[in-house]
Amino acid sequence: MSDYTLWTHGVSVEVENADGSRGLHIERTGFGAKIKQNRGTSNWFHLAIPTPTLWNGEDLRLCAASLRVDVNNDAVIKRLHVRESLEGDSGYCSKVCDSGDINITGQITRLSLDHLGHVEGPLAICAYVEFEGEDGEIRFIGAGALFRSRG
Repeated sequence: MSDYTLWTHGVSVEVENADGSRGLHIERTGFGAKIKQNRGTSNWFHLAIPTPTLWNGEDLRLCAASLRVDVNNDAVIKRLHVRESLEGDSGYCSKVCDSGDINITGQITRLSLDHLGHVEGPLAICAYVEFEGEDGEIRFIGAGALFRSRG
């Protein structure tokens, strides 16, 4: 049995709602993407995870997905999803895992969702963030996943 861990840098984060009404500000640096929004707003943020489904002839399964973040005391991560894009034009994206309600604030941390199973397509980890204070800020450092051969 072989393990493969793949990461993407935080500068690749994509915001779901980039309209001007939220006061969104993104600064991308070598340390990741630092994001601020107006007090009382929220948004989903998405990071694509490199997703091998076959490696050296081995069928792989997803064991865990992780998100590395630095969130200050004026912002809160309320939920994480791991999503798999399926083929076709339906626009449907299946939810591989949902963290349920969480409350992550005031820390530099690595959040992990474990025991995820078989996937067949591209993955993303998605974070729902509420900006509760005037200085709400989150820095996305990176996202990754652990894949294990099924053999």
